[in-house]
Amino acid sequence: MSAPTESTYLGLSGADPAAPKVVEARMLTKIYGTGGAQVTALDHVSLAVSRGQFVAVMGPSGSGKSTLLHCLAGLDTPNSGSVFIAGKDLARMNDRQLTAVRRDQLGFVFQAFNLLPQLTAEENILLPLRLAHRKPERDWYDAVIDSLG
Repeated sequence: MSAPTESTYLGLSGADPAAPKVVEARMLTKIYGTGGAQVTALDHVSLAVSRGQFVAVMGPSGSGKSTLLHCLAGLDTPNSGSVFIAGKDLARMNDRQLTAVRRDQLGFVFQAFNLLPQLTAEENILLPLRLAHRKPERDWYDAVIDSLG
């Protein structure tokens, strides 16, 4: 992984700037390695995303895109800085609380599908709702299936 470059791009569009922030990163820094083998993947990155906003994170390989997304989702911990989901500081959450936030408030599409092969496509889609003890709405499920083709 190389150090982030100026060509990493965070494209934001589609929301009212006054809308409440659903995701916010403040001065995130993430460094991998030790001593002379350190690589700075994130260097004081800040980002605020409002409800309804579309975000595109683009850049060359090794520029910190996946690291940023992993920190925003609470899958990795930054060396410094803060991440807030719906106003809640991820650093103040225990594992159980982080799991609930990921399950109930975040949608994350990995580069690899991360599906459970023993489950059907429908079961994979509905799994987060079942874990949250929530009944899926048929209209919602149909819309998800239609969007997948």
